[in-house]
Amino acid sequence: MRVSPLLYIIAVVTGVYLPQAGRWAALLVLPALTIALTAALLRFPGGFFKNPGALFSGALWGNLMNYLILGNLILVGGIFLIRHENFWIGLVMVAAVPSALAVLPLSEKIGADQRLTLNGFAGTYLGAPLLMPLLGAAFLRYCSMPCEKLVILAVALILLPLLLSRAAVDRNWDEKIHRREGAVSDGCFFIIFYAVAAGNARLIRQAPSELIFILVLAFVSILLITVALLLTGRFFKLPRSRVSSLLLLGTMKNYGLAAGISLYVFNNEAAVPALVFSVFIFINALWLRFWFRKSISTPG
Repeated sequence: MRVSPLLYIIAVVTGVYLPQAGRWAALLVLPALTIALTAALLRFPGGFFKNPGALFSGALWGNLMNYLILGNLILVGGIFLIRHENFWIGLVMVAAVPSALAVLPLSEKIGADQRLTLNGFAGTYLGAPLLMPLLGAAFLRYCSMPCEKLVILAVALILLPLLLSRAAVDRNWDEKIHRREGAVSDGCFFIIFYAVAAGNARLIRQAPSELIFILVLAFVSILLITVALLLTGRFFKLPRSRVSSLLLLGTMKNYGLAAGISLYVFNNEAAVPALVFSVFIFINALWLRFWFRKSISTPG
């Protein structure tokens, strides 16, 4: 996910109190996801995916942090805290999505290991087509998932972004598009979060206790991983750039993607956990920038 905090707040508040356009916004969710993913893939240079061996180590770290550690923490916490079926579906989708699109630009701003971040990010997206169906089969086996929608998702969120992004890179369009990537991503995710908020306007205004549980789960999961990584980095004297990359890959998921898929395949309520988790993208980004400034001002 990559969207400015102000636009996120506007999308949610407008969706909750002016939900009339929610039905039309829901129709645009899938195209918005396709465009956002295509724009993100433009960051990968031509020929990047032609040598999978060079990607293996970073991709392994990306999948370890994003799926095995963060994904499992979300699922284990959800088992104990969440009883609402649709919210549980939404949590599974949050656990199943790859890294946030914000990981790539943020890695540049906090001095992270660019190669590790890029390879780890790519690895989570290459692993998603395998891991998402496995998690769905394991935790959502009794939920109805229309096969035709799954096929459409595979085309819209995997095949089309890859084909369009590679075509743009081969024709050197990526530099022109890259300058507008932020605005494109903001617009796409504004549509997604408005649609989710509008579809759940009444539920959000009621503020059921399970929304608090989801907030707590998101906070605790990210906090545990952050503390563990910082302590590990200090104990083994790992470079700050490497720790920064692992923090990005292990604490930031593409919640916009989770919200869009939940909305498209399941129902409005299933998208609520992704909406709640999205709050921590901004909190995490602010903290990481603060940590980076503090670390360079006090070297050693």
